[in-house]
Amino acid sequence: MKKQIYHSIDDLPDFCTVSDFSVLFGVSRATAYRMAAQGNIPCIHIGRRVVMSREHIRRWADQAAGMGAG
Repeated sequence: MKKQIYHSIDDLPDFCTVSDFSVLFGVSRATAYRMAAQGNIPCIHIGRRVVMSREHIRRWADQAAGMGAG
């Protein structure tokens, strides 16, 4: 399977995986899973899967960017 390349949040599918998140934000999958487990990124758990909504990721990124400004 070919690894997806994402250049912006708009490139993500409506619902994405931790792997998708890690590619876009340049963190390891392990770090992304840890962030999800700690509640640092918006996600839901469906069985063993961790699923993220593109819109929730967008809001999370906007909030995180706003925290650094000022």
